[in-house]
Amino acid sequence: MSEIYLGTGAKQRPLRLGKLLGEGAAGKVYSIPEMPGSAAKIYHGEAECRRYEAKIDRMLANPPDLSAAVHEGVRYPQIAWPEAKLYDKARRFIGFLMPEIDFRRSTSLVNLLQKNSRRVEKLSDYYGYRVLVARNLASVFAELHRAGHHMIDMKPANLRFYPAVSWMAVVDTDGFSIAGSEGRIPAEQVSDEYIAPESWKQEPAALGEAQDQFALAVIIFQLLNNGVHPFAGKAAPGTPAQPADIQSRILKGLYPYGASPPDDVVPSAASIHKSFRRATRSLFDRAFMPGQARPDAAEWRDHLDTLISQLVPCPAKPKEHAHFGMGCGFCAHDARIEASAQSAPRRPPRRTAMARPAGATRPRPGQAVALRRMPHPGKGIPLRAHRRRRSGALGGMAAIFAVLLLGTVLIGQQWIALPLRAGGIADGEASAAQFQAAADRSATGTIDGRAADAQIDTFETGREFLVLPGDGKLTADLRDGPGQDFALVSRLSLYENVIGRGTSVDAEGVTWVWIVRERDGSPGFVPEAALVPNEADFESDIVDYGSLCSATIPGSRPRYDCAVDGAAKVGRQVAHRYRDLIDSTRGFDRISLTEQRQRWGAELRECGLSVNAEACRLRVNRRHYEQLDSAYGADPEARRPTASALGRPDDGPVGAPFSPI
Repeated sequence: MSEIYLGTGAKQRPLRLGKLLGEGAAGKVYSIPEMPGSAAKIYHGEAECRRYEAKIDRMLANPPDLSAAVHEGVRYPQIAWPEAKLYDKARRFIGFLMPEIDFRRSTSLVNLLQKNSRRVEKLSDYYGYRVLVARNLASVFAELHRAGHHMIDMKPANLRFYPAVSWMAVVDTDGFSIAGSEGRIPAEQVSDEYIAPESWKQEPAALGEAQDQFALAVIIFQLLNNGVHPFAGKAAPGTPAQPADIQSRILKGLYPYGASPPDDVVPSAASIHKSFRRATRSLFDRAFMPGQARPDAAEWRDHLDTLISQLVPCPAKPKEHAHFGMGCGFCAHDARIEASAQSAPRRPPRRTAMARPAGATRPRPGQAVALRRMPHPGKGIPLRAHRRRRSGALGGMAAIFAVLLLGTVLIGQQWIALPLRAGGIADGEASAAQFQAAADRSATGTIDGRAADAQIDTFETGREFLVLPGDGKLTADLRDGPGQDFALVSRLSLYENVIGRGTSVDAEGVTWVWIVRERDGSPGFVPEAALVPNEADFESDIVDYGSLCSATIPGSRPRYDCAVDGAAKVGRQVAHRYRDLIDSTRGFDRISLTEQRQRWGAELRECGLSVNAEACRLRVNRRHYEQLDSAYGADPEARRPTASALGRPDDGPVGAPFSPI
């Protein structure tokens, strides 16, 4: 089958199947040449089509709010959710249209759990990165659960993420448990090691959100705790033997990482759970101990937001280690390993006579060949740090901001480089005298020392900035001059407010901003790339709604002119609502609103590529208006869009899920 059809009847549109992207038990996934970024899942036969059609109908009727993020022109779909049904020439259902998850840019979550796999896959080894991915995972499932759907067979092997931006890429959604107005269509599979104890004797079809909550907590525990499973461990000395397989240990409640663990079980030696904050350990206890209410995905998301704000890079290994203010668990783990190695008894090597082979021989076909052991290099090879791209005043928004504040739809910065450069404050910190001298210079508007030789382009008035370092960093260096070779005065925390006084370019062409920290007046220089202007350029985001109607998909038939009046009326109210809110907010809210407004514009532009662009724009505008109304209250100066303004065009209600049929 090379030709399929999108929709039925007069609006039926032919599509060609492109290259095969993947195959599973239920069907095959193909690219669609006419619709880059979309994919088609075609079920294997009539039996599979009959089995899945009702489920796809319900998924189309109740999608989660997890639209794709766009960064530097690249779309990152967070979930491969059905967008429309597909038919054959006889108008029989054969599959569905969905966003294409690029497997070349995404990888299995399994690869993030262990140090060896991170090295092989060239993933960031910084601990804060794993905390961010855990947060994104919780965020996606908070929205999925809000919509009433459950994954059930949740495990790292069934989850993917984009290493470049830390966002999730959830696939195989037609295997989920799907809620609908006519009841639930259940999932059919669940996997050992992630099955809640109360779920063990139940069929997968009977499981719901409680099972997802258990599996989610297990995965978060593994991401935060060196890949260790929360039920991994061994019997304490002098106690009876315990089962080795994880699922049996789950059923017996052998959880050794709680605040009050059982006496007969010992944690894994690789665990760093004692460095967790008390609130974190309490959440894990609720998830894994009987008789307590498990945290849901939204609670995990919010808690991980807090944890990320508390992360402290470890000066010993700032490219890898971080902690939550309770001491570095990784350093403690390394110390235990070193102490164990030193205390282990050493035996003198035995001398054995080795027979000299009569001659060189080739291994037989199929014969296993032993690999020669290579000497340990002494220290790991660091990942290559990629240079951060510049994309305008607001284009430098870091992924870490999007991860923390924007919930289910995330827009951000590339995550490839390790978050912190080598060398902590200790090896470059300015003395108290240097700091005071720098403060005096800032107060008087002068620059002294080596920095006096730098060319400073001063601003006419002070400019407000927020600290957003990017590249996964949680802090930004505040130096005594414009360059990495100047003394490190302090570190600025994520989202701190600073006042810019001017800019200077160092010998390497890097622009630095001369700033004063708002909360305590600490002066210094910060790389411009680590700052975002705390202001908004409203006019640049006002969308020309009429021009969106002319956008066409290559190879498609000419589209009739769309009536933009309805979309434009609501859209103008949304634009002015964003403008007024951004103008009246500061700090986190202002950044969140600015990014949300950019996402609104991106969604409207994507609507221009849909068959029913007008209905798509109406739905997007109404959703953003209602989100603003819900989050910030009604706008007393703006009239709420009327029912007619939010009404339906002739092919479907605005609130209905988008289906270009």
